[in-house]
Amino acid sequence: MKAIVFALLCTGTLISTAAEAQLRTKDQMWKTEYLSIVESGLFALKAENYEEAHTKLLEGAKLGNKSSQYYLAQMYFQGWGIEPNYEEGWLWLKVAMEQKTAEWNRSFRSIRDALPEDFRTAMQPYVEEHIALYGAKAQDLRCEKRAAIGSNIKEIICSKRFYLFIRYATKKPDVSSGFLR
Repeated sequence: MKAIVFALLCTGTLISTAAEAQLRTKDQMWKTEYLSIVESGLFALKAENYEEAHTKLLEGAKLGNKSSQYYLAQMYFQGWGIEPNYEEGWLWLKVAMEQKTAEWNRSFRSIRDALPEDFRTAMQPYVEEHIALYGAKAQDLRCEKRAAIGSNIKEIICSKRFYLFIRYATKKPDVSSGFLR
């Protein structure tokens, strides 16, 4: 019995030292790198460091992050650190609205109602192109209906999919004596 337990322990140790599991996006970006881009953009925006916020939020938006897309749109609409640009703001807002929250819906309706109908109609082909490039499907996001704890209100929340990649060690452990060295 002791021999079986010892063999299992050695096998487990060999497997854990020979392979290291990492989470990555489909396009091989590390999960930590992706989250760092998004978090640093939102942090810079809150700190009113608009130049860095724009750079990081744009990077996160192109990776499909809905919060980055939404707040980048707000930067364009509000003129936070940049010249207001309703075209860019509308493109990013429409892509972000694949995620539906009560707060975002209120903001969206307010902006939509303030923009002329002919503007929205003229922008539609560009919106579709933007969604094809940066939307949930193109950027491998999973959008699910969820209700907040203690609420019956359903929201659609989109999050990046991460896949487990196993990286194997290049040097094999020496097991000739039966013990790991």
